[in-house]
Amino acid sequence: TRGQMAAFIKRGFQLGAGGATPFTDINTSLFKGDIESIYAAGITVGTSGTTFSPDRDVTRGEMATFLARALGLE
Repeated sequence: TRGQMAAFIKRGFQLGAGGATPFTDINTSLFKGDIESIYAAGITVGTSGTTFSPDRDVTRGEMATFLARALGLE
C-alpha cells in the first residue's frame, strides 16, 4: 500500500520525524508518522491537495517517483 511504501522509504533512508501535513485521511493510519516524514522530506505530495490514500495500492509509477525523489534524481 501507499502507507507501507511510506514506511519503507522512511526506514530505508533513515528519515527523521515529520510534522503537519495537509492530508486529512492519515489520522487513523498506522503509517501516519511515516507519511509525515516523507512529506516533510519532499518525497510525496499526496494523491490530492488534502489526501494521501494510505490504504490504496501503490502503483509502480508512484513507487518509482517516491524512490527518485528520495534519491534526489530528476
